[in-house]
Amino acid sequence: MKREIDEGRVQGEQFDEHRANVALMAALLHDIGHGPFSHAFEEARKSIALKHLGKEAAKIKKHEGFTADLILAQDSQISSILETVDVSAEEVASLIRSENPVDMYHAVVSSSFDADRLDYLQRDRYMTGTGSGAIDIDWLLDNVRVAEIDVSPPEEGSNQGIYTYSFCLGHKARDAAEDFLLARYRLYANVYLHKTTRGLEQLVAAFFASLAERVASQGAVPGLSNSHPLVQFFSKDGETLANYRSLDDSVVIGAMHEIVRAGGGQEADFARRFLYREKMYCIDLQNEFPEMKEESRKFKHKIEAEFKSVMGITVFKDEVRLSIYGEIGADDSRAQKRLMIQLPNRSLREITDFADATIQASIRQRSFERYYFVNHADFKLASETAAEIRGKLHVR
Repeated sequence: MKREIDEGRVQGEQFDEHRANVALMAALLHDIGHGPFSHAFEEARKSIALKHLGKEAAKIKKHEGFTADLILAQDSQISSILETVDVSAEEVASLIRSENPVDMYHAVVSSSFDADRLDYLQRDRYMTGTGSGAIDIDWLLDNVRVAEIDVSPPEEGSNQGIYTYSFCLGHKARDAAEDFLLARYRLYANVYLHKTTRGLEQLVAAFFASLAERVASQGAVPGLSNSHPLVQFFSKDGETLANYRSLDDSVVIGAMHEIVRAGGGQEADFARRFLYREKMYCIDLQNEFPEMKEESRKFKHKIEAEFKSVMGITVFKDEVRLSIYGEIGADDSRAQKRLMIQLPNRSLREITDFADATIQASIRQRSFERYYFVNHADFKLASETAAEIRGKLHVR
């Protein structure tokens, strides 16, 4: 059954109830394919693949791919549950896999204003107790509109758009929309990219990488049986859906305890540190060299040379960049990341394309650069290097 959306909210598009149900199921299921410790596990697998296969061949199946596989699995109950709401597993998996904009229903799952962002911005802010990152969710949802939007990438020399009906926001919600983008930026800066958060993620990723190396070189890990899900997964051709499905946070934490009890190599040290919250030592370049680009550059050059042989083993470099909003979105260059504002005459403008916009389109990004050290002696040496560089350059 189809019903037409209120004329004030849409131009020429009809509501497809079946497609909406597919989008709803995809939004609910889109993250079931995350591995243990979420992105830390995925990043570790990327590093392992990069080391063994090289940059060109280092392709891993991401959590979206595992999500689709789990939905389609013949031995899963997901398919039969979806059938109770007249939705097929193939439709849901296809929507989750899709990276390019398809329609407004796809935008519910992946866009600059998707269900995932609206959820975690509120939930994570509440659960972490941070004061930043507030959004006016009711006002935003009340001003959601649907319009024909050009979703083509802005390729140079191309003047042909690709139009589809997708979400935009009414002009009255422009301030709330800017607050939404700023809230996401602040939450990333203060929570997801906090030096302690990133340090623990580095520790977990290092544990996975070290364990994978142990399995590759010896075929076994002290403390774990050869049938343990982690050993199975990191064995040759072990990245199967069955092995992946056997992994979760509790399985990994249990493995850490067993590995620590057995003693052994570096993976045991990383596991112990994580279990007992023995954080790695951190040098944060933004704190050491605030607004000091030349000093920061010299420090990085010295550290990379000094610790070249142990980089990625006992010294870890963490570098990530964050922007509020680029010309076509903060995440990447895909066009569905645009956040469009509908004017009273129903024309569309990107949120940054207003003369009085608080958020401007820019390629400028905020850098978060840190070095994490397992050994205090290395950390002390790096700290002395930082102090020396600051002193020398300040005298000049």
